[in-house]
Amino acid sequence: MTCYKGHFFFLFSLLVLLPVASGRQLQERVEVQLVQVDVVATDSKGSHITDLKLEDFTLKENGNIKKITHFYNSSSEESRFPLAMSFVVDTSYSMHEKVAGMTRIGIAVQAAELVMNQLKPEDQIELIEFNNKPEAIVSFTSDMNLIREKFKTLDFREANTAMHDAVLFGLDRIKGRSGRKIIVVFSDGVDSASKSVEEDVIEAVRKSDATIIVFYSEFARLNLPIEMGGNPNSMGRMRVRAGEDTLRSYTEMTGGQFFSFKKEPELLKAIESFRAFVSSQYTLAYTPDAPKKKSEWRKIKIECKRKGVQLRHRVGYTL
Repeated sequence: MTCYKGHFFFLFSLLVLLPVASGRQLQERVEVQLVQVDVVATDSKGSHITDLKLEDFTLKENGNIKKITHFYNSSSEESRFPLAMSFVVDTSYSMHEKVAGMTRIGIAVQAAELVMNQLKPEDQIELIEFNNKPEAIVSFTSDMNLIREKFKTLDFREANTAMHDAVLFGLDRIKGRSGRKIIVVFSDGVDSASKSVEEDVIEAVRKSDATIIVFYSEFARLNLPIEMGGNPNSMGRMRVRAGEDTLRSYTEMTGGQFFSFKKEPELLKAIESFRAFVSSQYTLAYTPDAPKKKSEWRKIKIECKRKGVQLRHRVGYTL
């Protein structure tokens, strides 16, 4: 039996036969918990590296070297690990502005299409939209045509933005999925309607093994340079910057990536980098030490023995 729980990679139930006095055998279940860490490797130019082996990695938890018991390479057909991905799309009215000649929803559609074209039958996608509140438009499915059709129904609304609630919603829905887990957020990051606060999201992120990727779309009209009449100290601009910082922090904590763009070449590069990110992840798993207390923070550090390789992965987890 395989079960997935929280930040844990697998929860194996092993049957052990123990002799008893009557000569019969007693079946005892032994649970072994493994922590999953998804890793992306790049060179000094930012190009993704896909030929690393298990022996190229050293993994430490709280400074102690841990044995890597499972290893998968998403770029390899032989050792590819399945993917669960959630697209979380902001459809509040603030997102109606065009960036690099495309609507914000158009950007989400193009990014999703590029990734869906390379997915396998065992991969699953979910589509979530949010404005005043988040809503799952399509639950996790392998039917990519259904996702494509539902993307076409998304439109902007005269509504506020529950960004914190949406990220929490996505984390909660993906936590029980198997395989790699990626949440892709398309938003300007400005929250105006959430019942939760940033601290609630940070706590959930620390307990999750999902990777968060952000396509950030800032308010162009609130981000004018000073010589064009912009005020860097205005309340509107400060809220925009706070939203950007919040989304960026989620990607850094989870080993994801933050994409920001203003011109078409930058956008196209971001979408291609997103595709490469998804197709080049490594997945490592190891057995953690027994917890000493509740809500214990475990720091994860992964190093590569090959020179010049930069690694991106989640920084730790909370039990």
